Amino acid sequence: MKKGSMFLAVAMAVVATSCSQFKVTETEEGDRIQYLAKGEGDKTPEVGDMLKFNLRISSEQDSVFTDTWEAGRPIEIPMQPPTFTPSFESALMHLHEGDSAVVFVSADTLFTRIHQPLPPGVSVGSDLKFLVSLLSIETKEEHAAALEEKSKGEDKVIADFVGESLKGAEKFESGIYVLKEKSGSGATVAKGDTVTVNYVGKFFDGNIFDQNEGASFPVGLGYVIPGWEEALMSMKKGEKSTFVIPSKLAYGERGAGNAIPPFTPLVFEIELLKINKK
Repeated sequence: MKKGSMFLAVAMAVVATSCSQFKVTETEEGDRIQYLAKGEGDKTPEVGDMLKFNLRISSEQDSVFTDTWEAGRPIEIPMQPPTFTPSFESALMHLHEGDSAVVFVSADTLFTRIHQPLPPGVSVGSDLKFLVSLLSIETKEEHAAALEEKSKGEDKVIADFVGESLKGAEKFESGIYVLKEKSGSGATVAKGDTVTVNYVGKFFDGNIFDQNEGASFPVGLGYVIPGWEEALMSMKKGEKSTFVIPSKLAYGERGAGNAIPPFTPLVFEIELLKINKK
């Protein structure tokens, strides 16, 4: 069992026990927090700090809406001033690095604030349960330094990955690597052509973050990341190849929300099914 899965199984067992064993405390702002495990850190988040945490959001009936343990990718976001209290955000500011807890949030209050109806499985007057494990807290300066270090080391990370997992791959001048698995025929894709592809997007650890079959879009017009544009314009109909795309040709220093962290090189398995010439 993966470490994250093991923690989640233990945490869920703890959540199922009575509140008399794990007391629910209430902050001055009205946040209700049930501490499950205390971390060794003595710092709590401040506005502007970068937080990294795992999160599972569920209803009182245990309908699950978000689960980063299952997805295999923690959330990384800057701490923002809470827009209202009590809330999950204001409760976060009471947790220490390494803490694990359940935060109870009124479903009526939350969905009224975001101007949305209660979703299926959430009843009026009930709470949402935010099971959270706060992995790290970094100041703006610490986070910027970590990103710079990660950026400097990306070329080596890519080279090591290719050497271990894509032996025989060729390197483009831009830094993209390609390993052709199946050759195509005819002309290569040109700017303005519309292509139809099957693809799978992965991180270096093998976790899939995106996949699609029969996706169609024009090439060279900014519909996809720059690395895809270059990769596709090297392909012919029927070709199937694996590409390693450096972050500078993907989502760069900003990343893509919670899905893709900053300075993350990506692996794409692409099969080019059809080319409609412009």
